[in-house]
Amino acid sequence: MNEFDTKADIEAEHFRTAIIATLGPASWDEPVLEKLIAAGANIFRLNFSHGDESSHERTLATLRSVAERMDVHVGVLGDLPGPKIRLTEIPGDGFMLEPGLRVEFHRDCATGESDPIFRLGCTLDRIVDDVQIGHRLLIDDGLIRLVATDRGEGVLGCTVEVGGRISSHKGVNLPDTDLDIEMPTERDRRFASWAIEHQLDWVAMSFVRSADDVRALDAHMRSCSGGSSRPIPIIAKMEVPRAIEHAVSIVEEVDAVMVARGDLGVEMDLALVPSIQKHLLAVTRDARVPCIVATQMLQTMIDSPVPTRAEASDVANAIFDGADAVMLSGETAVGAWPVEAVSTMHRISCISESTMRSLSISTGGDLEPMAERAPDPLDPLIDATLTAALAADARCIVVPSSSGIHARHLSRNEFHLPVLAMADDARVVRRMLLLRGVTPVLVSAMPSAEELVDHATDAVRGQGWAEPGEVIVIMMRDEHVGTGVRMIVHRMEDEAGH
Repeated sequence: MNEFDTKADIEAEHFRTAIIATLGPASWDEPVLEKLIAAGANIFRLNFSHGDESSHERTLATLRSVAERMDVHVGVLGDLPGPKIRLTEIPGDGFMLEPGLRVEFHRDCATGESDPIFRLGCTLDRIVDDVQIGHRLLIDDGLIRLVATDRGEGVLGCTVEVGGRISSHKGVNLPDTDLDIEMPTERDRRFASWAIEHQLDWVAMSFVRSADDVRALDAHMRSCSGGSSRPIPIIAKMEVPRAIEHAVSIVEEVDAVMVARGDLGVEMDLALVPSIQKHLLAVTRDARVPCIVATQMLQTMIDSPVPTRAEASDVANAIFDGADAVMLSGETAVGAWPVEAVSTMHRISCISESTMRSLSISTGGDLEPMAERAPDPLDPLIDATLTAALAADARCIVVPSSSGIHARHLSRNEFHLPVLAMADDARVVRRMLLLRGVTPVLVSAMPSAEELVDHATDAVRGQGWAEPGEVIVIMMRDEHVGTGVRMIVHRMEDEAGH
């Protein structure tokens, strides 16, 4: 078999990169959820920008029921809406804005047409105060472009530079305007509290601008839970210029990062987005923080059963660059081919990872690694474990990881070594699903040092990762040496002990 034999049994390869599927009308029914899980989705996103608490509660209950029936662990990510700015209700099917036309944003005004001026209403009343003359206003992901030209009492006058049809609730981006909006918003706080109550596995914070925004959400969540630690891991969505400027300090405050390329490509020069994606993957990799690449990865599959070649390359390149997860949005939420989208992404991921292993392709190089990162005491121990595994030509690494920390550090390895992580807490198992190269398993109790080898070999044998005579490396915490660890290089035996 050559390295690119797509007829190979790729399902036997270890699947390393998580697939996140956004739930919506196309995917929230039980039969579709079963097929999505079977096709390779292991994390599901609830988009709080749409729907209310009761609708999300029904979707969550259905998902958990399906996962329990299928006897699988799936993670649930709650995506907070953030200060998303949208047009208010527009009568009928909307109307056309022609280039050169004057439009006005009015405070507390419904959107409508009043010849010869179009009056626009917006969910952000202060748009008439904060937007300065000469600033751009982008509608519908930048397809329609306005520029502010004058201001009156409660009115912002604009000229249409690039026209198009507008309709109700289209998004509005203000790339030149520094909005003084309290973060998290009141709606964010409400949904964050709901996420804690319903034991979601991650909360994604939209439109993060600085580490202070993350700290404010963290304080709210701690207050809601009444505990001294963060009740749910926080994912920072990087989608505005200020977030890119403060990427290093933001990464230090969060548990994971999402490269949200949709608004990022509207707020910034589209030509910069690929470089920004690589930069953020490098920064998060250096900080030992998981990174998700999202938005329009298989956009064509909203309407088509197959993606474009460019989209397939986009998914593969994110994996080559070290993404822990790739995400589907409209493809699974409202698309006509949700199961096919997950299946396609799974196949691309499997073949890309297999190619990286067979050709010894390392994860993409750092464009700008994090500066002055404080050394982690686990780093030399992790390096030693990886060195031993490579020297012994080990098939995998097994680690008990009650909090997920050891598994997270091992997941950053550049050698494509699969990691089998054992935990006795289902929440930790679900959260480890986001870690690149880690397969978490739930155990009834963490094995003792004396039991560990037997438990590890049984788990590896159950996954089909190693044959008798092949080597695995087992890493465990050494309780007698503080933060130290012990390594066991073990040669697999058959079930008869030979």
